[in-house]
Amino acid sequence: MVTVADVLAVLDEVSPSRWALPSDRVGLQVGDPAATVQRAAVSLDRSLGAVQFATEIGAQLLLSHHPLFYQPLTGLTSESHAGNTALQLATHGIAFIAAHTNWDAAPGGVNDTLAELLGLAHIRPFGEVAPIPMTKLVFTVPGPHVEALIDAAAAAGAGLIGLYNRCAYSGSGVGTFQPTAGADPYVGSAGQRQRVDEVRVEMSIPARLAHAAKAVVRECHPYEEPVIDLYSLDSHPEMPLSRIGALGKPVAYAEFVRQVDAKLETRSLAWGDPDRAVQAVAVVGGAADGEWAHALGEGADVLVTGEVRQHIAVEASESGLAILASGHYATEQPGASALAETMRGRLPDVDWSLFVPKPGRAGRPLVATS
Repeated sequence: MVTVADVLAVLDEVSPSRWALPSDRVGLQVGDPAATVQRAAVSLDRSLGAVQFATEIGAQLLLSHHPLFYQPLTGLTSESHAGNTALQLATHGIAFIAAHTNWDAAPGGVNDTLAELLGLAHIRPFGEVAPIPMTKLVFTVPGPHVEALIDAAAAAGAGLIGLYNRCAYSGSGVGTFQPTAGADPYVGSAGQRQRVDEVRVEMSIPARLAHAAKAVVRECHPYEEPVIDLYSLDSHPEMPLSRIGALGKPVAYAEFVRQVDAKLETRSLAWGDPDRAVQAVAVVGGAADGEWAHALGEGADVLVTGEVRQHIAVEASESGLAILASGHYATEQPGASALAETMRGRLPDVDWSLFVPKPGRAGRPLVATS
């Protein structure tokens, strides 16, 4: 039987919570991790409409792109929209999980889906990225035990760099020690000075895993009192949120806007020369117009996002970057659909359903057709 905790574990594999921006709130926000899940709803927004949909289909879980709570609670009442939503969830026994900027950044997530929907090729990440605090795990060990300890540290999360795992640096040296009464040394005996050929091993590891990895190394080490050190490193950027790619051939900007509107079923606000040829396209769903400078620096001709503030429209267009405000819902609902499909593939024992609001309701805007 699948539990809420199982869903969280799978979600952290496809969309690790560490990829969420520091100010974001993701993960379980309402519910019991031990509760069973047979049916689940996926939605873009944490709307009352989504809760009603989840209730009607008999779901035990609502997985939303947008979080329910961003700030610590001072109370939980029906007087606020978020409070009322949480109470409705609790009343119907529905757990609530948010996968927000971590799903924006994830391979196959919101922005990959948007880029593919617009027909881009050679897609790559860029832009804003969650800093991952890192630590250097350092230990010394006799040569015959080096490989086993590297394996143990790697299993605990150390030595992962990009697409490479078990990354370690080692150097030979001599360790000295003198056991005292009552010690149980690996070599030698109490009162005798010892010199042992040792190997110093260094491996990087996310700071949140460092102390657990240190305990694993200590448990596997042949010494009674091994030397294991942790050093703080600079934060490591891992998975940027935005994407950039290229159209198959250059098109006039006005024609590109028409194509975007047709593919996203929206009506974009667009700034830029309508006759300009565009080919390099940056995308970032939702409220992300602040990425325009990154997009320009990456060589983009145009940025497609959900919302654009007036001063950004001025700055971007006068700096040589065309920019589209194609709507929060239009740029992110395809990513919600991709999330449902991903979870359906990873947890087939759960019946996953996507919530698609009617136009004008539950966060979905009305779109003029002419």
